Parts: sequence; structure tokens; C-alpha cells
Amino acid sequence: MISHTGALFFDGPLRRVVEAALRVRESRGVLDLDDELGRFVRTARVPGPSDWLLPVVSVAALLDHTADLLRSENAAFFPRAFTERLDEARGGIPGDEYLRTPARSLRAVEQEPDAGFAALPPARWEAAARFPELSGFGATWVYDGEHSSPADAVAAYIEAEHPFCSETFFRPAAEAQAVLVMFPEPAALSAQVTRWIPRVSHDALREVVRSIDGHMRTGHSGS
Repeated sequence: MISHTGALFFDGPLRRVVEAALRVRESRGVLDLDDELGRFVRTARVPGPSDWLLPVVSVAALLDHTADLLRSENAAFFPRAFTERLDEARGGIPGDEYLRTPARSLRAVEQEPDAGFAALPPARWEAAARFPELSGFGATWVYDGEHSSPADAVAAYIEAEHPFCSETFFRPAAEAQAVLVMFPEPAALSAQVTRWIPRVSHDALREVVRSIDGHMRTGHSGS
């Protein structure tokens, strides 16, 4: 029976790093571990509170600590799902030795500025992690073709979520504004975001920001 600390291995940074290593192994040379860890670091630093709560150096320390546990404890100490995933990723290398490799790489990557999106384009998982509201919003209101325009889609979304607007709308509005700032050129938006979140365009993003702002000013000005 795994103690409550088993949650450390079921989810969170250890799982993400091991899954990154597994993606690299399964890609058979297409992906690079340092690149995947660069994306991990870039994602961990946004928003700021994430980096404050769990700095990248702490993730590296967790990897080293887990390596120590792998050396000293029975395999039953760990959740089976974690050890199975680790076995797939390590390819015959002892688990404790294998985990120290991404720990060293994370410390090295953490010393460098975040890689720009032009140099290191976001992967599908990074786009979904960084812009979850836009991904979900589009899947619900835009992608299925129910609405003829972004304006109609956003209006339907606002109507469906009202009156719980202050708890809901700041996230998609913030993500939409962030994407507009980060990718002002259509070619960059298409290459970095739209390829993973279809139908995202500058017009659609501006409509999200404009409509939510207008609704909050007219419908909730007294709240």
C-alpha cells in the first residue's frame, strides 16, 4: 500500500519529466531531451507563482531524491504506474542513474534564459498546458461549427457562463491577450499556436477580449 506521498509520483513534476524522457525515447531521435526539458522549464516559469511555488531547481532535487530512493528502497515503495513508465523510458539503464541525467540537464537549462518560440517552437503538450482555456473554449464554442463567427461563439459562451463571470472569464481573456502580445504576426501565430489550437486567429482572440471586457463593463459594473 503506497502512502499519501505516492501522489508525488502519480502526478506533478516527476511524472512530467519522466514522460518527457519517454517521448524522446519513443521519437527515435526526432526529439531531443534538452529541448523537451527546455519546454518544461519555460512552462514551469509561467505564470510567476508556479516558479515561486516549485522552482526548477526543486524539481531537479526531487529527481535526485527519487534516484536515492530507487537505490535504497524496494520497488514496491513506488506506485506501479511510475515504475512502469520509468522502465519504458530508461531503456535498461539503472533507474537511479537514469534519473540523475534529467536532473543535471534541468540545472543546466535553468541557468539559461527561456528559449524563444522561434528557436524552440512549443510542442502540443506545451500549448495545451500554457493555454488551457483557449483550448477548451475553442473545442466547446468554435470548432464544432455551431456558430458562424467568433463574435457569435463568444456571445454564446458569455451567455452560458453568466452570472458566474468574474470567476470564469478572466482566464480566457488573459490567455487571449497573452497570445496577442506574444505572437503579433500572423505567421508566428499560425506556426506556434494555431497548429495546436485550430481556428485561433488574431480576430478571434480580439473578439474574446473585446466581448468579455464589454460584458463585464455593462453587465457587472455594479458588482
